[in-house]
Amino acid sequence: MKIYQNRSQLLEQLNQICIQTLKEKPRLIVALTGLCGSGKSTLGKTIRKKGFGNFAPYQIAVIDDNVMSLNLFIVRPKIRNTPPSTQSKI
Repeated sequence: MKIYQNRSQLLEQLNQICIQTLKEKPRLIVALTGLCGSGKSTLGKTIRKKGFGNFAPYQIAVIDDNVMSLNLFIVRPKIRNTPPSTQSKI
């Protein structure tokens, strides 16, 4: 039961952040990351069907198609170890 309360508080805090940000900007993009099986897709499906906080489903676009599926542990060493001759100069 305690985990659900923490999740509920987290979602309410995210709702408040979204409301505040949308007062200043016309759009907001929220990205979810986490381990496999942590509930990212389930949360996306729930938001798509029921909405989120003060936002109705028609006000939200949920993209869940594995487009950004990338192992960052493979990419990071390549970025970190780029030879100096290929790095762009500022």
